[in-house]
Amino acid sequence: MSETKDQNHEESANGKSSVKWVFWLLLAKIVFILLLAGAAIWIIYTVHEENSNNKVGVHFDHVLGSGYSSDGKIFWMGNRSKLFIYHDQTWRSEPLKGSHEVVNLIPVQQGFIRVDKEGLEWRTLQQKHLRNQSLSDSNGFWGASYSNQRVYHLQQSGSKWTLKYSDDGKRWINQPIRNVRGKVQMIAAAPKDKNQLAIGTSEGLFVSDDHGLHFHHFLKGHSITALAYGYSTQPSLLAGSAGDETSLFQVLPNQKKTINLDMGTVESDRLTQIVQNPVKPEEAVVLTLHGDLYLTENAGQNWTILAKKGHALNGK
Repeated sequence: MSETKDQNHEESANGKSSVKWVFWLLLAKIVFILLLAGAAIWIIYTVHEENSNNKVGVHFDHVLGSGYSSDGKIFWMGNRSKLFIYHDQTWRSEPLKGSHEVVNLIPVQQGFIRVDKEGLEWRTLQQKHLRNQSLSDSNGFWGASYSNQRVYHLQQSGSKWTLKYSDDGKRWINQPIRNVRGKVQMIAAAPKDKNQLAIGTSEGLFVSDDHGLHFHHFLKGHSITALAYGYSTQPSLLAGSAGDETSLFQVLPNQKKTINLDMGTVESDRLTQIVQNPVKPEEAVVLTLHGDLYLTENAGQNWTILAKKGHALNGK
């Protein structure tokens, strides 16, 4: 009888042990399945985000500045929170670094100058900090010579305009602006000659070759909304005007010549930014008020759409 009880007790213990092993094995399988499911979801999410950021999901608005890399291979734009990169016919975006709200992004050879309420910060296109300079007031219009250190700052006080310029960001020279008529809408600095400056207003284009002392008036009666210097030896500008229809002009100040380029593609939308390639003279990008982006590689004869209504398009 005693042996039977012992045998029953042992069988009961073995049964409980087997149940425990089955329980733990089942639990392990459930955990393993959950881990696999979690890994699969993470991979799907990562791939989706990669595709969204770099393929079809790059969206932009309120562009504050744009430019090209010094080798002419990368076009970039930036707004208050992001930097948008177009390279090898593909878009990507990344957060714009900085602790204060940006008000302007100025293209320069090293990358760009970030303007915020605290002052100026020079960064590379990889957003590596180069240097900074504090300012008491960053309001107004900004421009910079792409290939040298001169920065222009145009401010209004009452009915008068004052142009400030600096070669190091520390010592500023004030230059009163005279003979510029209309509402100022845009300024641009020549990329190589630091004394050349252009101001676009509601009454035309005003070009100076003596850092703002004197101006020559072009495109009289046109409202200039976008402006950029070219990189040729002789001064050359692209200027966008708004009115009954949008127009794009090439302006050659030394020859006192203006050429109306074909912009029928965007005749109903205002140009807000123009960027010329520092390496390829015939390449330029224009941005419109409603977020359309166009690229020409043959001086305006043909245009390729890079974005529609703030939605970036890839070429691949």
